[in-house]
Amino acid sequence: MKLDLSLPAAEAATGAVAQPVAPLSAKGADLIARTLVEIGVDTVFCYPGGANLEMLDALSRVSITLVRTEHEQGSVFGAQGYARATGKLGVCLATSGPGATNLVTGIADAASDSVPILAITGNVATHWLGKNAFQEVDIVAITKPVTKLARQVREARDIPAALREAATCALAGRPGPVLVDFPKDIQQARPDQPTDKRFTAPVPAGMSDETAQRIASLLAKSERPVIYAGGGVIASGTSDRLKALAEALNCPVALTMMGLGAMPDDHPLLLGPLGMHGAYAANVAVNEADLVLALGVRFDDRVVGDPTLFARHAKIVHIDVDAAEIGKNKPVTLGVHADLRDAFSGLLAHATRRDVPDWHAYLGERRAAHPLRAPVSPVSGENGDASVLTGVDVIAALAALLPPEAVVTTGVGQHQMWAMQHLRLREPRTFLSSAGFGTMGFGLPAAIGAKVALPDVPVIDIDGDGSLNMSVNELSTCRRYGLGVKVLVINNQWLGMVRQWQDMIYARNRVASSLADPNAPEGADDGRPYPDFVTIAAGYGVAGARVTRAEELPAALARMLADPSEPYLLDVLVAREDDVYPMIPAGKSYRDVVFGPGESAGPIAAGAF
Repeated sequence: MKLDLSLPAAEAATGAVAQPVAPLSAKGADLIARTLVEIGVDTVFCYPGGANLEMLDALSRVSITLVRTEHEQGSVFGAQGYARATGKLGVCLATSGPGATNLVTGIADAASDSVPILAITGNVATHWLGKNAFQEVDIVAITKPVTKLARQVREARDIPAALREAATCALAGRPGPVLVDFPKDIQQARPDQPTDKRFTAPVPAGMSDETAQRIASLLAKSERPVIYAGGGVIASGTSDRLKALAEALNCPVALTMMGLGAMPDDHPLLLGPLGMHGAYAANVAVNEADLVLALGVRFDDRVVGDPTLFARHAKIVHIDVDAAEIGKNKPVTLGVHADLRDAFSGLLAHATRRDVPDWHAYLGERRAAHPLRAPVSPVSGENGDASVLTGVDVIAALAALLPPEAVVTTGVGQHQMWAMQHLRLREPRTFLSSAGFGTMGFGLPAAIGAKVALPDVPVIDIDGDGSLNMSVNELSTCRRYGLGVKVLVINNQWLGMVRQWQDMIYARNRVASSLADPNAPEGADDGRPYPDFVTIAAGYGVAGARVTRAEELPAALARMLADPSEPYLLDVLVAREDDVYPMIPAGKSYRDVVFGPGESAGPIAAGAF
């Protein structure tokens, strides 16, 4: 199925659809459009404004689909969803001033999670730069700290070279965001001889055979090996080789959130996600290992906690395409600057099966003792009301219905952690979440980007009521283009993760975290949440329904998924005060893990090793 992303007939009747025009001129804006086509761009997520109208006009006449979102942040997250789901370059376009600055959060988010996007902005004419002109901003200076490359084009003849360089940079090595800014007079200029310089991205020297043999020797001597793999495996397209290496070594694997899907969820060697809310067995494995093979990871604080306590008895081998990450957060025994596509060849060539039954048995016991599970709900457990749903109930029920290729996006908060824990991810690029930057509002526009890229694949946004409220306007984009994005709202009427931390750290002082109707009569509970997402969705022309009891859920999920082409919102009211467990408190080690209220690891954390 190919999505029809042309404007609706009603807009065409008003003259909103571009009419046939004379052959392309050689204006700068036309050079921008032509170059984007030549480098393989087929979709641009955009929002119009005075400083980018020349580019939009030119883009409307080439073979590029324009997807207009409802906010520039929706455009940049749409580009991210497109890039995360495909591995291709995602592109967004904004005007100057507030349009450009509205992209900054999404650009920083892409930098944190290594997502290749090209942000294009318009700006005031060059003779007005630096004079505080209307909607002028130095977007290059603002974004330099969060981009791989940010530049402004001051000569129209440099347009093709600038775009080619930016696209090459975004995709090379460790992927990431780039920005190119075009003043309006540069878009309008007609250069006589545009430069068309080609760029070849530098690549790491690669892993030598000597280094591969050294790693193989370390693995052969290990009694407690573990592979700690992350987003670099997904980005490099080496998920199949990760699985092959784990099997060849008979080595357990722990994944970061960005690495989820790199190993099938049901693989016997997969321990699950690690980190603050990860699987206990995965955290035990990495912290009690004598050898950690770290592949495409950055040892971030939500995984490491206290760096001095993390994997403190292990030899650590870290292979990464970004040399700056090696040894940055955690000293390593052997750091290898290499692309994983190259490194896996050497690792597999020298891999020797290492049978360590005591280690596997020990980790199996840890998994059996503390599997990823929902805590007993204070409502459905203590009060015995089995009709009350938890967030985990809802996500587990959805997971049972999704095919392996389905793409799930999330917002940020408790629902994000429950999704990480309880989805059954079997393929790479099927879990798209703001991991490193934790940007609320990410889920819906990212789902739009994924659906535009993969129109035949089910795309579901698992969102929280707080996170969705930041981007709910993008339902209009779903309606406008007939995008069959499904939005599943885990609605507990709180900024749930904020409330959980306030309860644990701030003596239940729940400042500014309630999302309930502030004007509702005290004790009122008519099953109608605030805001009313079903009514909001209807206002955007999107169908929806609400679930308040467990017995309603199966039919409601089936209805939501029934028509792949229909945008749909399902608002599920869940127990209001469930917390996310397990949890390792910030800055602590896996020995401080909490499994539920008053339930810590205790002596089991010391273990046999």
